Amino acid sequence: MDKQGGVTLRERAFQTMKRHIVNGEWPGGTFLSETFLSELLSMSKTPIRSALDRLDMMGLVKLAPKQGAFVQELSLKKILEFYELRLSLETYAARKLTGRMDAAFFRRLDDNIALQDEAIRADDVSRYVELDREFHAMIVAGLDNEAYTDVMSRIQDKFLLAVRMTFARNRRRLLGSIDEHRRIREALAGRDPALTERLIEAHIEYVKKIMF
Repeated sequence: MDKQGGVTLRERAFQTMKRHIVNGEWPGGTFLSETFLSELLSMSKTPIRSALDRLDMMGLVKLAPKQGAFVQELSLKKILEFYELRLSLETYAARKLTGRMDAAFFRRLDDNIALQDEAIRADDVSRYVELDREFHAMIVAGLDNEAYTDVMSRIQDKFLLAVRMTFARNRRRLLGSIDEHRRIREALAGRDPALTERLIEAHIEYVKKIMF
């Protein structure tokens, strides 16, 4: 049966492979043979092929027919495209949401920021990167627009590779990043959409400064 612990093998394969790629454990150009993946994940090649198809559609791998896949190399041009799209989404969300969200929304942001602080104290960059992703995803999700949320999710899977590089190049950036998250959270609770927009733009702009 294609199920294990309530999760399909295809889904487990997909999530595991995606995590290895996004976390930078499998850098661009890495060849992932079906045999290697089958042994690593202790499952047949059928769910693995299904997972590879999904990763190919997301642009995280490039399929090699009947062999496996290569992890996609992200060009600076492609990263810039993701950057521009993410910037448009999040600044739009900032304008729409400032002063309009309920207490539950801010509790979720506060809980996320508290976990970010724990990750920094533990020097756990991988955990921080994932929490950073969740923080920004929660803001866009606040629009309650399924299409925007879906686009944001697909961007983040790729943009996270660039975000990880900024932290790898400058570990002190973690402290600057969480401080900016706190200020964005306070601005969202205020009454000045232009301020929230400026804070988010400056926050995302940092990645561009490091990468280009």
